[in-house]
Amino acid sequence: MITIGIDYYPEHWDRALWEEDAARMARAGAHVVRIAEFAWSRMEPEEGRFDFAWLDEAIAVLYRHGLRVILGTPTNCAPLWLYQDHPETVQWGRDGRPTALGIRGHRCIYSPVFRRYAGRIVEEMARRYAGRPEVFAWQLDNELESNHCTCPACTEGFRSFLKEKYGDLDTLNRTWGSQVWSGEVSRWDQITPLLGPENDTGWYNPAWMLDYERFAAACTADYVRFQSEIIRRYDPHAVITTNSCFCANLPDFHQEFAALDVAAYDNYPPIVLPEDPEALTSNAFALDFIRSFKQRNFWILEQLGGPMGCWGPISPAMEPGMLEGYALQAVAHGADLLSFFRWRTAATGAEMFCHGLLDHSNASNRRLAELEVLCRRLARMPELDRTDVVSQVALLYSAEQEFAFKNQPQSAGFAYWTQLRLFHDGCMNLGVNVDILPESASLEGYRVVLVPTHFITNPDVVARLEAFARAGGTVVVTNRSGVKDQNGNCILGQPLPTLFGALCGCHVTEYDAIGPARQTLTLPSGETCAITSWCDLLETDTAEPWAWYTGRFYAGTPAITKNHFGAGTAYYVGTVGEKALYRALLLEIFREQGIPALPSLPRGVEVTERSGPGGRYRFLFNDTLHTQTFPLDGARLKLRPLEVKIQTGEGDWL
Repeated sequence: MITIGIDYYPEHWDRALWEEDAARMARAGAHVVRIAEFAWSRMEPEEGRFDFAWLDEAIAVLYRHGLRVILGTPTNCAPLWLYQDHPETVQWGRDGRPTALGIRGHRCIYSPVFRRYAGRIVEEMARRYAGRPEVFAWQLDNELESNHCTCPACTEGFRSFLKEKYGDLDTLNRTWGSQVWSGEVSRWDQITPLLGPENDTGWYNPAWMLDYERFAAACTADYVRFQSEIIRRYDPHAVITTNSCFCANLPDFHQEFAALDVAAYDNYPPIVLPEDPEALTSNAFALDFIRSFKQRNFWILEQLGGPMGCWGPISPAMEPGMLEGYALQAVAHGADLLSFFRWRTAATGAEMFCHGLLDHSNASNRRLAELEVLCRRLARMPELDRTDVVSQVALLYSAEQEFAFKNQPQSAGFAYWTQLRLFHDGCMNLGVNVDILPESASLEGYRVVLVPTHFITNPDVVARLEAFARAGGTVVVTNRSGVKDQNGNCILGQPLPTLFGALCGCHVTEYDAIGPARQTLTLPSGETCAITSWCDLLETDTAEPWAWYTGRFYAGTPAITKNHFGAGTAYYVGTVGEKALYRALLLEIFREQGIPALPSLPRGVEVTERSGPGGRYRFLFNDTLHTQTFPLDGARLKLRPLEVKIQTGEGDWL
């Protein structure tokens, strides 16, 4: 059974509403309620004085109506008394100053003083609630970012991290290449977390920055372990997660979730769909990415429930079918729990116009009715949670690449995420499931592995890709792969793509960072595709050309190559193209590998499959605002805007 949840803040509302709200949630079809993740000041109004009576009562009211709770640890929002009495708990910004206290998230998760107080409130909660039947699961903190803090504690922590890694300054300077710009470090206290605005990183040593990103990500992962270990002391069988989001300072999600039981995400797909057919807005990429954190099904702890409005103006109203469509899209990609944000739209505070299922009027409405329809529909598939997304295609992701590209952009408009999403979009447009894997993951069971921009080059990854291709698999490598070693310095003495050269059977003679300029290339079919951002000029060694540039001084030069390697194949893509390029390339690869594809799908229609002991279900989602009609399995299928049709393995439509 797919679990339906509701995000609820009983501390915001008069107790007289709790009973009514619990009854209405249960009638709508909810099973669990997510609470308490921002309520530290209510749990500990003064240092050392705890008050859980209100939370006990709220949990009891919900449980009477058959609703269990996902209990949040409230450490994202420390009480003001903690910041006032212990200013060393405040996070410092990139400007090297304490953050001005606002609404939320201003704690330093590395601070030993903050850890002491955070650990105490978590322990008080665990002692009181662990193992109780009312508790479905635990959520740690809220929307954790990589710990980009520059406070004295983090500064010392960064130095300790480097001492443990390098041992001495000679090794550090040699590894970092610190001789550039007289950057050699002669004392450990010369090393600080990097300061300055986010867009001014070009002045800093990239190897230094890469290590700082690694330290910051390790801090976040350690903070998650710290809290989870407290809860497990009281309940070894507790189900523990945290809610991820795509934030400014992305953590290493695979590290972060290593200590947790299930991956979770806050899912806010776009309410306004762009008219540009080249826009990469499908939320399918995010959902497959979340599934990669634990390489199994996941939860949504905040699912879009109404128009947005907090950090910007209020969005337009959700389109009819949008609430159900986006929810089922998440289920199609592996969500086994959907918790909608939020039950009531807040009447006070910064999020009072970030709408929930109920407006301020408290009246039933179109969104709530859609939720009820969704719950009834999912109830017809009680075994759906016993199925998984099974893929023959893998897309490799690494936080290391994200860190390196963020700190040293390659050309205007060039982005690691863009290339990841373009390959993912190509798979979606052909109705092919795709797993997004960490680079350390096993490749067993896959036929195709896509490796966009492997900038920070791991020799072990290269060796495993060679073995994969040699055994009959297909590998796709792209531009800006093989550029740097694992310390963040350029690899010398070999033409690009350096360590990938033997696999790809080609080398780069020159590159052209064209930025936003647009050019074209010619496909084997004779069709042309627009390209942008980057052009590797390729010369073949053992490979053969697959596509050619048509402009500039390198017209006729290979842009994409294909190399037979052992029993398999490797492609090298030297540029960044429009969606049609990836569709054409992947369609050829899937045909070669015998992977069933659906080339007749119109743009914006996604076909995803879940299968397992609970049966087989095929989801067809029209992620557009116009009706789509297309052939499928010998028939004509029609999908209304944002409609999801679900077909069982027996051919029945649900």
